[in-house]
Amino acid sequence: MDAFRRHLLRDAALGAMAVGMAGAAGALPSLTGAPGVGRPRSAQVHVAGTTFARLFEPGMDGGKPRGLAVDLLDAILIPAGHQPRYEFYPWLRAQSMIEHGPAQILVGPYRTPERERSMRFSRLAFYEDALVFYARRREEGLWWDDFRALQPLRIGAVQGWVYGDRFEQARAGLNVTAVRDLATALRMLQLNRLDLIAANQRNSEPVIQELGLADQVVLCAPPFAQLRGHFAFSRDAAGEPWAALVDAGMQRLRASGELQQMAARRGVALPD
Repeated sequence: MDAFRRHLLRDAALGAMAVGMAGAAGALPSLTGAPGVGRPRSAQVHVAGTTFARLFEPGMDGGKPRGLAVDLLDAILIPAGHQPRYEFYPWLRAQSMIEHGPAQILVGPYRTPERERSMRFSRLAFYEDALVFYARRREEGLWWDDFRALQPLRIGAVQGWVYGDRFEQARAGLNVTAVRDLATALRMLQLNRLDLIAANQRNSEPVIQELGLADQVVLCAPPFAQLRGHFAFSRDAAGEPWAALVDAGMQRLRASGELQQMAARRGVALPD
């Protein structure tokens, strides 16, 4: 009987020790050293986004996705013991997946006060875009940096995209048609169903080439906005350690010069 009791006491003590160690592990500082932020617990990280030229693109023939966002997240997450799983969705759905789950990281949103109410943004931006208008060739003079002159025109804007304060302040007085994606907007412009489309230059150039519209569609100058893109995370407590991990990794890569080298290889403009 004494031997049986000794076994019970030993098992109870080991169980209590295990619980204590698990609690301590949950309270450990993150890999970033940020106080009060627990380590991200998921071994696999669900990274959501839509196709962004040079930033986040599907791999060739079903291979690994490529782009600056992939380079950065691989360099941050894999050494920390996490395996990113990159998946592509329509842009509105990708945003919903970071707001409501199951994704942990969203690639590339511009930071706005409205979005800050529903998602947490990385401290550093990792790219900068020129927001521009495109017109049919020989009609680029429709834009001369005056939104009031656009009131009679038909303007295409992609659903879920952010275009900056100037555009949004002028939107109520403009004839804006929301389109599903950039390719649809470009085809509508080609068919004379739109007079201008609003887009960012980085995303537009490869789509124009892919559609064979380089001789028909032309960029209008000057840009009407310069916007910076971030990684984003959920606003709840589960998003905090992922944000801390990515923030620390971005700071490290920028300080070492690796971020600048990665951006140069991909042909992406970095914010100052």
